[in-house]
Amino acid sequence: MDLNLRILQTDDVTDAYIGWYSNSEVIRFSDNQYRKFTFEGQCEYVKVCLMDANTDLYGIFDGDLHIGNIVISGLESVHKRAEITYVVGAPSYWGKGVGFFAVSSIVELAKNKYKLNKLIAGLAEGNVGSQKILKRNGFILEGQRIKHLFYNGEYFNQLDYGLILST
Repeated sequence: MDLNLRILQTDDVTDAYIGWYSNSEVIRFSDNQYRKFTFEGQCEYVKVCLMDANTDLYGIFDGDLHIGNIVISGLESVHKRAEITYVVGAPSYWGKGVGFFAVSSIVELAKNKYKLNKLIAGLAEGNVGSQKILKRNGFILEGQRIKHLFYNGEYFNQLDYGLILST
């Protein structure tokens, strides 16, 4: 694999990208299951992210193939902290270190480009893969919100992770 991250552009929006959000396994632990996705809507979302100094939307690529996204938001926070969210939209890449690569790359950008003090991420307790990705990248569990998320007819605790970047 030739994994890389880059700021997503409207030219990167494809039918395959839109298709991620109709795959019930991809959106199993995501609020995206409650949204409708269209080609035009995703192009507009990418444009908004490109103009928003508070948010950067990165595409995760294997060579030139777009296989996921990772978003860092809250970049203008006076507290020097930002939240990350991510999706590996191509299930054929699951379990191959793509999520770890994306998060570790964002951690480095958070330190070196954005000069942040802290990253945070929240997830559904049932999302074991994402828990492993965050822990392998040094995030620690800071708390949980009981029965905070409702996915697929079931309530889940939200686990809140954090990573201090400064020493």
